[in-house]
Amino acid sequence: MAQTIQSKSDSVAKQPDSPDPESAADTKPASWSELIEVPRWAVYSQAALLGLIATTFFIFGMMVGNLTSNSGAEINRLIDCRVIGSVAYRVDGDLRADEGAVVMLLPQDRKPDVRAPGESVNPGTFKALDNDAIDRIHELGGAVVRADENGQFDVIIDANYGNGLGYYLLIVSRNQRGVDTEQMTKEQFASIGVFFSPVEDVVEDRSYHWMKISAKSERIDLPEIEF
Repeated sequence: MAQTIQSKSDSVAKQPDSPDPESAADTKPASWSELIEVPRWAVYSQAALLGLIATTFFIFGMMVGNLTSNSGAEINRLIDCRVIGSVAYRVDGDLRADEGAVVMLLPQDRKPDVRAPGESVNPGTFKALDNDAIDRIHELGGAVVRADENGQFDVIIDANYGNGLGYYLLIVSRNQRGVDTEQMTKEQFASIGVFFSPVEDVVEDRSYHWMKISAKSERIDLPEIEF
């Protein structure tokens, strides 16, 4: 019986010491269970959210771009001003087209460095080519044209020059006479004198029409002018 007990004791003595739990934990390699786990639905939700944000900003950018583009087009469209009208005169009660009548749009708030000769815009001596008066008035944002065979005229005020300006509209008849500069008001005479000299050579004894317009709209349709 004693031998048996001794044998068991020897057997226990021969067993190796069990490892320290804390030491084993320090030396244990990392496993997947120790990593942070993120649910798959959370990853998908985050990706969907980022995609939604990107789409929202893209649509917003497109809207801003379209609004900016449309606003620019609208501004350009409104700045250009088209003036349309016709001129006629009466002979024995019959109304005829005043072909060759000179139509002038003179900017109210601008002055040329040098005044053009009055005869350069007189219907009797007007020259459509090599006419410095036409170029000078155009550079100031105005225009000088002649009525066609139907007595009609169509003038585009350039957006680069005539944005919202006020204008004097002076139309001198080619075929109707009977009025001279003595019937002009002081304002009319002074305003024409800013651009031409002498003023008498602009009108001579021809009928004329004078009015003020503003180039703030896209188009101005004038009533027919009759002399």
